[in-house]
Amino acid sequence: MYGYGSRLGVPGRVRGWAMRHVMTETWHNYFLEPRQAPDPDQCWLAGCSAEAMIRTDRAVSRENPGVLAGLAAYARPVLVLYGEHDIFGPSTGVLRRRFPQTAQVTLERSGHLHWLQNQAGYRQALRGFYAAHLRSPV
Repeated sequence: MYGYGSRLGVPGRVRGWAMRHVMTETWHNYFLEPRQAPDPDQCWLAGCSAEAMIRTDRAVSRENPGVLAGLAAYARPVLVLYGEHDIFGPSTGVLRRRFPQTAQVTLERSGHLHWLQNQAGYRQALRGFYAAHLRSPV
């Protein structure tokens, strides 16, 4: 996804192509078996807007520009959940560098919707994390 996403800033036809690929990968990741998921409807893809996504991202960044810098000082434990088939799995290194106390869990039989695709694993990961980091039992 990150390869396609990096082309969202390129004007013209490349931007449209990149947006369709980003949204197709995102759509597939909402299924337990992403490779077996049906392709998204072409009308839906045609309505996706790289410009809107970029403007929203920039507006959020302008609203609170220091929020990411402020996160660097956060020294408490962080739980990061990825699904076995999660398209965001490659961003593990970014989160580990940003939050040194990252506890990462990769849930089997899950894409990006852990709480729906692997409910038992999701509950177990949360309970384990909170049990290890809270004073009172979960």
